[in-house]
Amino acid sequence: MARQSNLAYDFERFETQRKVKPKAKVQLEVVKKQQAQKTRYLIAKTATCIAIFFVGVLGIILSQVAITEVTMQITNCNQELELLQSDYRTLTAELESTMALNNIETIVTREMGMSKLREDQVTYVSLSDGDSVDAVETHTTSILEQIKATFSQVLEYIAPGENTME
Repeated sequence: MARQSNLAYDFERFETQRKVKPKAKVQLEVVKKQQAQKTRYLIAKTATCIAIFFVGVLGIILSQVAITEVTMQITNCNQELELLQSDYRTLTAELESTMALNNIETIVTREMGMSKLREDQVTYVSLSDGDSVDAVETHTTSILEQIKATFSQVLEYIAPGENTME
């Protein structure tokens, strides 16, 4: 109430009521429109929150699916790694067994026909006679042999690959 009044002298209570119904309808319509707007705003807000919630749940589900797929790939790669490591160990053991001296000896004696060294095949060399030098006798060569040697040296100088013993 905008004006001040004393409740002891409130004469408006005793006045007969006039028909003020048209004003009440206007106020009711304005209130109904405001409530309708508030209701629409609340519905839009609730729908937005529900949509965000479902998008979040969908995101969580998709991330769990991606994590599961990556975990399966890791598991498959680990199994393949274990298989390859097992193959590596097997091949390493096989290589070591083929390179063993007993294996080599068996293959050489059976397939190549070799045999172990016998005592009659052993020859000992004694170098205890002392240090001595044996000089080779030099003899004079003929002119023809000297020309042949010179010609041979010239050919070796020109094309060393063809005239070498290698």
